[in-house]
Amino acid sequence: DSPVIPSVSEGPVRVGRETRACRPAHPGPSLTLGMTFPMYPAAMRTLLIALAAVALTTVVVVSLSAQPAAEKKSDDQRFEVQVTDEMRRHSRLRDVLYFVGTGWTFGVLAIVLVTGLSRRMRDAAARITKKPFVIAMIYIALFTIATAILELPLAYYSDFVVPHQFDLTEQTFGSWFGDMLKGLGVNIVIGAVVGALALLAIRRMQRWWIALWLGTVPLIVLMVVIQPILLDPIFNKFEPLQDAVLRQKLLDLASRAGIEGGRVYQVNKSKQTKTMNAYVTGVGPTNRIVMWDTLLAKMTHDEVLAVMGHEMGHYVMKHIWKTLGFLLIVSIFVFYFSYRLYEPGLKRWGSRWGVTERGDPASLPWLLLIASAIGFLLSPVISGYSRSNEHKSDMFSLEVTHLNEPFATAFVKMAEDSRRDPSPHPFIKFWRYTHPPISERIPFALQYKPWEKGEPNQMWKEGER
Repeated sequence: DSPVIPSVSEGPVRVGRETRACRPAHPGPSLTLGMTFPMYPAAMRTLLIALAAVALTTVVVVSLSAQPAAEKKSDDQRFEVQVTDEMRRHSRLRDVLYFVGTGWTFGVLAIVLVTGLSRRMRDAAARITKKPFVIAMIYIALFTIATAILELPLAYYSDFVVPHQFDLTEQTFGSWFGDMLKGLGVNIVIGAVVGALALLAIRRMQRWWIALWLGTVPLIVLMVVIQPILLDPIFNKFEPLQDAVLRQKLLDLASRAGIEGGRVYQVNKSKQTKTMNAYVTGVGPTNRIVMWDTLLAKMTHDEVLAVMGHEMGHYVMKHIWKTLGFLLIVSIFVFYFSYRLYEPGLKRWGSRWGVTERGDPASLPWLLLIASAIGFLLSPVISGYSRSNEHKSDMFSLEVTHLNEPFATAFVKMAEDSRRDPSPHPFIKFWRYTHPPISERIPFALQYKPWEKGEPNQMWKEGER
């Protein structure tokens, strides 16, 4: 639902922007084996604190998730999620895996750095060519492959074993692994060029963090534009909505919402999952609303219209552009503090790691370690902003469709279908939920009817374009 920017946090059952199955490039902290804490300078202490935060939050998740939050019961069974022990186990496991996965990635980056693997990969690239930019590209390709191999065990368990354990997919291992290889190829092609440019800027500019931050603006916009037409089709087949009756209803709803010439696609996500979702993606000529075929197969037309009203809300209220702006503001802090910690770390440990200078490709794990730790600590900020936008889109859908009950039953279906507990612990919601919990969305969907009280709409203004 949110734009195509890499997401730091994962929401619950999402009526919204799909996040690519390929695992995020990296998050990160840990790193200093064999030294006593008082000897660490501020840079290392910061990273150790981040690692400790990951461990602590994992323990908190395990203990708190074991005590499910009290659930609000509805008088009408249609609007009540039938919460099972299986749903609670699955939700608890996904929450734990989120924090464990973050720590695992931190550890992978640390291993690549302190074992000398990073230095050896740079040296191998230098034996192929003497051109620094090409050396950086080759190094990043090798680095991407190495980290993917080190992260494969957890990726296999989290993304393949767990979904099969809870009957959320019928995807074969060959198909799953093929998607992983496709994602790896995309990461190498894009990452090699972008990463080499970033390292070039770090070598040549004193205040390189400003250059990198400014460079993210055109890069992110470009990625948002090309993802729907170049990247997403690598993994799935997209086609215009096939149901002619539903398509006309959606076009009528889009016109009512203020969207002319809207593009609505369906995608064959059933090859990868049994769960349901819909999302807005792209900007300008590539902007579109996408529905998973699983959603079309399991929901009534009114439920689909209510869900699509939510997606149209993102479009009309320009949430993609607003989220881009918000993330660019947040990224200022990531780049600045990465800049403040990167070089002191190199001065103290660079010779031990085999790093010769600022912008050396072998220093990339250290830079990612810092940036990922900062990004992890900013997760609640990004999650909170996203939840606000999602709630506004829920309001928009109800105002433009008046389909309160179908919207509520759609949420019930998505919660039960995805085996997710609709009532997460407040800490989990605060840290990582990019959407309001289902236990909050269902009662809101049933109760929000300003038109019955003669009150004006808050999100959708009829007649505005």
